Amino acid sequence: MESERGTELGGKGFSRWVFSLLLLMLLPLVITTPYVLLDGPQPEGTVPFPESVDVSSEGFLMIILDGVGEDIMLSSDFMPQLQTWSAEAATLRIETGPLTLSATCISELMTGVPNAPIDGLRNFNLGHPGGEDGWTLAAADERYSVAMVGSYVMGNLYSSNEDIEFVDTFQGHGDYYFGDADTAIQLDSWLESSSHNVIAAHFSGPDKVGHKWGIETDPYYEKMVHIDHQVVSLLEGVPEDWTVVVTADHGMTATGSHGSAEEDTRQVVALVTGPSIRSGIEMSAQQRDVPALMVASLGLDYPIQLSGNIPLGIHTMSNEDVMALEEWNWKAASQRHVFFQPDDKGLEDEAVPRWSSLEDGSFNMRAIDIIASILVVVLLFSITYYGVRTKGPLRRDELKFIVPFVAAISLCVLSHAYLSFSAMIPRALGAASAVWLVASSLGRHSKPSFIESKSIHSLRLWIGLSILLWLLFGSLSKSILIVLLIWVGVWSTASWTGHAINGSSKSHGIYLMLVVGALTVGSLRLWYALIPFYFVISGFLVTSIVKRRFNLSLTVVWLLLVAALSLVHRRLFGRHFMLDLVGMNSLSLGGGILTLFLVVITGITVVWSVYEDLDLRRISVCTAWLVLGVLLKSTDEYWLQLLALGAIVSLYSLSMFFYQKETKTSVLLFLGGLSLHAMVAWGAWAATTTVLLLTCIPKLLEKFKSNVNSFSDGVSHPRSLVALAVLPWVIWVLWWTLLGQVNGIQTCFEGICPHPRELDPGAVIVQGGYFGGGEQPSTLWMTFMIASPLIVASVALMFAIRHAGFSLQPYMLSQFLIVFGCLNLYAYSPIYPRLIFALTWNIFFALAQLAFAGIAGILYNRVHLLRGSGTASIGTYRFSIGLETAEFREP
Repeated sequence: MESERGTELGGKGFSRWVFSLLLLMLLPLVITTPYVLLDGPQPEGTVPFPESVDVSSEGFLMIILDGVGEDIMLSSDFMPQLQTWSAEAATLRIETGPLTLSATCISELMTGVPNAPIDGLRNFNLGHPGGEDGWTLAAADERYSVAMVGSYVMGNLYSSNEDIEFVDTFQGHGDYYFGDADTAIQLDSWLESSSHNVIAAHFSGPDKVGHKWGIETDPYYEKMVHIDHQVVSLLEGVPEDWTVVVTADHGMTATGSHGSAEEDTRQVVALVTGPSIRSGIEMSAQQRDVPALMVASLGLDYPIQLSGNIPLGIHTMSNEDVMALEEWNWKAASQRHVFFQPDDKGLEDEAVPRWSSLEDGSFNMRAIDIIASILVVVLLFSITYYGVRTKGPLRRDELKFIVPFVAAISLCVLSHAYLSFSAMIPRALGAASAVWLVASSLGRHSKPSFIESKSIHSLRLWIGLSILLWLLFGSLSKSILIVLLIWVGVWSTASWTGHAINGSSKSHGIYLMLVVGALTVGSLRLWYALIPFYFVISGFLVTSIVKRRFNLSLTVVWLLLVAALSLVHRRLFGRHFMLDLVGMNSLSLGGGILTLFLVVITGITVVWSVYEDLDLRRISVCTAWLVLGVLLKSTDEYWLQLLALGAIVSLYSLSMFFYQKETKTSVLLFLGGLSLHAMVAWGAWAATTTVLLLTCIPKLLEKFKSNVNSFSDGVSHPRSLVALAVLPWVIWVLWWTLLGQVNGIQTCFEGICPHPRELDPGAVIVQGGYFGGGEQPSTLWMTFMIASPLIVASVALMFAIRHAGFSLQPYMLSQFLIVFGCLNLYAYSPIYPRLIFALTWNIFFALAQLAFAGIAGILYNRVHLLRGSGTASIGTYRFSIGLETAEFREP
């Protein structure tokens, strides 16, 4: 007899699941998350400078050129005078930390203390990590007088130190020359008066010009030529007995973005001159090696918290001095290591330095975190097992899946714990999990005409293939990765042929537990969900062509999928073509032709989707409006920008007003506001693709109603539940990919691999942040202009899905599971900074999805309450401990 434990999803059922997840989250939230994300303790104290080594430098000057990457600083076209000056310098080819924001990079560059992941959220107000560094030690040393000039970044770090003079020359994000000019004047004054002999100067102009126009433009070239002359003129006034470092905090992509760990943003140089520096030599270094160079040059004590190595290879000194400095460096580094790894106590007493024995990082895995992780995973799947039981314990034919299920979950967890074995395996597992979720829930129900359906569901087949490839290649990691990518291809194709649905296990309980496992420990790679979705849409499109029924919405979505699947492989093609489209100049010849094509297609699609006709007058109005948006984006007239913003607000307001009376007018008004909003902030490609996707959603979702309308309860028809959880996610990922914010695949040792930074927070286009902000837009205004169209469009996508009758609660529940899983995996991340960043960004995006879906649900309920509408939802659920019973009613 079936269980009677049923409550409405909108009431107790959904609430019980969320409440259970929140309770389980408390353990990793309280125990693990603060340890991983928050600033941890740093070792105190210093190691005295060796008395046997003479100090040759009488001063120290560091010039930081914000956002100037290696290729620019070493370019004779952009910085010819600096290239001439650098002939007498040593060159350090530096790799920054993975978080390439100005404040985080400058913090490591000056203090030598590794950033905590949370520092990325404090970029505009990042304070000093505490303890001593070269600058604070110099300020307390009677031999030196310390001063700093530049933006607020150094002020946030050092302005509270009364022994350091700080002059703030930051004049806003829209200032490209005046702040740098003030910095140059102040630096020149200090050099001429000899009032300070330890100085840092930060020129922020190049970064702001790059953000505004990109680095492959005339304004950026002009700025670099100007600052090249500016800096070299200043260098001529530096005393010969000073050590000078000219460097950058981070680089930039071609579109002027940074923040991620992309190679373009992490590769910078430091040009070093000084009385004990060898000219013409090059060596590799880390950004935290620069503060180590500083304390060595000035004869300061070595701060134990400084995580850097002195680049001794660029010094001209005796072997005795080199050995003394290396031993000094080793004492500090080993004490720092022992502070974080107490079990290695005694390492600092070893006479011969063993640099390879030092781990890079301040954290390690703790037993308490791992125990908590295992405990909450067991509890989660125990609750899930209890929820999916409808007829008592699992049947005998279901029990045989338990061992493989436990093995699969263990493999996912262990792949994160042992990233040092293979960083690619968890990425491939995430790709395979994403593909399986989409194919098994949204796959077509057509009956396969070739190959037995059960073949791709055979566990023995995949294990046997893995063993065979292991024997063939002699590499376990390579065999696993290849099998997982074959899985991606096979299951994606199976979503069209029907193999993904037909022949699958009849154990709905095991299926739902696998779904929960994929969402929690699968480390999903979102872009790969588009591959099976492409095959599903292709199947629909081919069917409509065979039946001679042209479907414009399906055709547009199919073309958008083709673009999303083919134009995002930065590491295969050497550039991100989707980002090129997002950042294209619509007033250039090529960009103008493409923009005109896009706006015409968008106008036709909007009119056809809303009115189901091709009225030329309506198409002309829509096209003209989009062209007007292109022109407004290009204007620098402040009053026109304000007029455009006023039009956006008015159109949004009128859309809500007319929604209560006439839906078509409301839709057109909203699309008009959103298209202009996205156009001025993100450009023509982003605006048109956003509008295209939004207008195609209603017709697209009609194709998926069969996936969710033929079931009586969630346990008996779990694929319907999963389809409701997956569909909004795939649609949003498609849109996010079209904005250039997702990376695809790359080559690696194992062959073709997922990109390490699939969701790239450093790829956000910031040029639109200047629109409407006046001559000096504030940071808050720029953030608002960049983020607001993203938020509106995301909520609109969710609202369109809800308006079509699809419940958003299964989707919200799936995002809760993703957050839970990422928090739990923090236990294995402390020694892997990239995993910390990946998990943190996954949490951020999942929470954002919860917000988008929640806002859309609230808006839908409010407007339909005002209209007195009773539009039904596909998925009016009753849960068995959260697993729905649904009724399907046509909306």
